[in-house]
Amino acid sequence: MHPAALFPADRPPSIPRMGHSSKTHPESEAWQQFWTGRARGGEHQFRDPEMARLLQRHWTKVFTESFNGRQDVDLVDLACGEGEVLALAAETAVALPATRLQAVGTDVAWDAVALAAQPVGDVRPVPAVADCARLPFSDESFDLAVSQYGLEYAGAEAFLEAGRIVKPGGRFHALVHVKGGAVEVSCQEVADLLGAVIEIALLDRMSDFIVTIPRAVSGEVSGEEAQSCADALRLALESVARVTGGAAPGPARDHVARLVQDCQSAAGRLGAYRTEDLQVWIEGQKAELAAFEHRMTSMVRVAQSEERLRDVVENLKAVGLEVSALETLAIEAGAPPLAWVLDARRSG
Repeated sequence: MHPAALFPADRPPSIPRMGHSSKTHPESEAWQQFWTGRARGGEHQFRDPEMARLLQRHWTKVFTESFNGRQDVDLVDLACGEGEVLALAAETAVALPATRLQAVGTDVAWDAVALAAQPVGDVRPVPAVADCARLPFSDESFDLAVSQYGLEYAGAEAFLEAGRIVKPGGRFHALVHVKGGAVEVSCQEVADLLGAVIEIALLDRMSDFIVTIPRAVSGEVSGEEAQSCADALRLALESVARVTGGAAPGPARDHVARLVQDCQSAAGRLGAYRTEDLQVWIEGQKAELAAFEHRMTSMVRVAQSEERLRDVVENLKAVGLEVSALETLAIEAGAPPLAWVLDARRSG
């Protein structure tokens, strides 16, 4: 199917925006900021190698089941991020020469879908910037709609939208954050670390320091005031170092450790920098730290309880989909779940 055929006549495809509205779900805003100007990488993936392998095996199985016996497959990855799941779909299709895959990756962030559109073999995903709660696609457009830790950020309507665009004989498959699961617990720990760093106000102390010390050198403020400012910065650095030392290894701890090192370096070589440049850097670090903390608390907020996900299941059934019994994905039996597995099909 040509990509243009996926869209209603009154909503033609456009790479920069596809049915996108500025009124996106509030939980999506921090992710839009995160992806802006971001290069492909793994710093957003709060998972260990074992979890990564489990997710890869899971999706490879889903795609192999869904592609086998089909010559042409229209697939959309909803809230695709940089296209991790899209790439696995393309790799699976490349290994099945009889399957021709037409893939679309949609996300609220343009920079994310631009990364997701990177070709894998002959598969060249079409990027689509859109709110998953208001998808621009025609009814029953796709053989397979997938999402990994994404739709829940757009609210309950996004799950219905995913069901709406599935063709007769098609499938909707999603991994969803689970309340009380391993990912939620990890995100809460990260949020606690970042929240503590923000509360210590290291960057505020750094901002005071870069203004006060040059003024002390020029005689505008007393030596006592300068010493008090330096002591406040030192105490803030020590407090953040203590908090970081007790945190679990991962991107958040690395981020905070780099911040401490950068503050120490700048404070020790204050004369090498313009005060205005350091102020811009500090404000940028404040914004990044706040956005990081918001992403983590957002992950915690959108984690789905069994009751909430059963409501989603009933809504999907009400619009004609057959939904498999809810399951969870875990690294091993008895381990905290990593995700709800939501699988639905439209008969036909």
